[in-house]
Amino acid sequence: MSRKKTTENSPSAKGLQLELVVPGWSESEGASSQAAPPVRDEAREPATPGRVPMAPTPEETRDQAPQPRDQVPPVFTVTDLIADVNVRLRNRYGSVWVEGELGRINEKNGIYYFVLKDARSNIDCVLFARAAPPPFELKEGTQVLVRGYLEIFAARGKFTLYVEMIEPRGEGALLLAFLQLKKKLEAEKLFEKPRRRLPAVPRTVGIVTSESGAALQDMIKIARRRVGCRILISNALVQGTAAPASIVTALHLLERRHDVDVIILARGGGSLEDLACFNDEDVVRAVHACSVPIVTAIGHQTDTTLVDFVSDLRAATPTEAAEQVFADPSLLGKRLETLLSRCQRAVSSRVDRSFRRLADLHLPEPRMLINRRSMELADVQLRIERAVTGRQDRARVRLEAASRRLSTFLPQRRLSDRLNQLQKLAARLDAAVLSRQRERYDALNLRRARLGALSPLAVLERGYAVVSDAGGGIVHDVNQVQPGDGIRVRLGRGRIDATVDTVSPPEGAPG
Repeated sequence: MSRKKTTENSPSAKGLQLELVVPGWSESEGASSQAAPPVRDEAREPATPGRVPMAPTPEETRDQAPQPRDQVPPVFTVTDLIADVNVRLRNRYGSVWVEGELGRINEKNGIYYFVLKDARSNIDCVLFARAAPPPFELKEGTQVLVRGYLEIFAARGKFTLYVEMIEPRGEGALLLAFLQLKKKLEAEKLFEKPRRRLPAVPRTVGIVTSESGAALQDMIKIARRRVGCRILISNALVQGTAAPASIVTALHLLERRHDVDVIILARGGGSLEDLACFNDEDVVRAVHACSVPIVTAIGHQTDTTLVDFVSDLRAATPTEAAEQVFADPSLLGKRLETLLSRCQRAVSSRVDRSFRRLADLHLPEPRMLINRRSMELADVQLRIERAVTGRQDRARVRLEAASRRLSTFLPQRRLSDRLNQLQKLAARLDAAVLSRQRERYDALNLRRARLGALSPLAVLERGYAVVSDAGGGIVHDVNQVQPGDGIRVRLGRGRIDATVDTVSPPEGAPG
């Protein structure tokens, strides 16, 4: 089986198939991180895991040197003294590991106040849950191992151990944390999630495990003997403190691809401490929320982890998980034969039931049924012909009647009648117009004669004339003109322009 090592986060890997997802961790880091922290022995130099002890300060070196007897010792204020002691504590001890029994536990606003004690001594402790949430429920009398730094609380002058990490200690400590987390998740009903069915023949299978582990090789051997499919390996740490985050990241890488049909979360056998990462709350919730069916194969037959309660199928070993996920050709053949046999039996049973139902119906002999249907068909055909003939005759009668009625309303006939009427009306109109014209002409001539008799022009035709002066005024009296004035004389036909030579008074007028 050929594989390519690619990562989804690598820009150069775009377009490549994810044959092996390597988030960037190695198995050696997980193994080293799982090593137990050292316990301090007060008779020796205190151990400081994860931090290198600081060298003594010049003030400490000077304080350790012998002082002259006559030198006055320094005087501190309370604040300066506590601050100086805190500096010396940090430089001397740094981060310390302390084992003891929990007592007087009190929690306020996400801050735990408790006492860590043994048979002869005790020390006040403070744990900030937001920065370092305890992985189990704190109860009095529980033996624990804590890591933190020493400091004097200046406001009260109390010697206090500020806890950065806490874990149960002694026989059954991990089991206690396991049971407490299981009880919490059961209360949230995480274990009641309905199990999804695995695909019979998956096309793409994702595996979350350590690339260098023997569990992966066992599953690949099984896959080579089964029906071929694509395998995507998402490398993850399966042991150590960094393993939970590694497993969650590996699951998310496969889930985001949207082409994975099923995921196998596997690891080989180990102690309860080795399998602790599969009891981590973040890992359990990631498995519960995964949209792809997940098969868990953690450890051996007797090993049980919390992820087994939220997975869709729990396998005793990685080999069994591979056998459950990868399709077996022989089993597929047998399953196909079984399905074919079931189909044949179902079809035969269906046919038998149909024949029995036909027999129960008591159907007549087919020939008699055909003859009966033929006679019924002939009778129906005869009735149809009679009905059609009758309807045709009635339709013909209605058509002839309608033709007769329509003939009286033919456009040609109505047009001829209208044309004759129009001609008669035109003749009458012409006669009326001519008669009216003659009447109007005679009346006009009569009025013209009357008007001519009354017209001044007719008088002028009889020899009379109309005289007007140069201004156009009518001359009625000789006194209106003087000799030498120009006058106009209007005759019946034409006009004369003349000059007055003499003016004579009218006859019978006084001289």
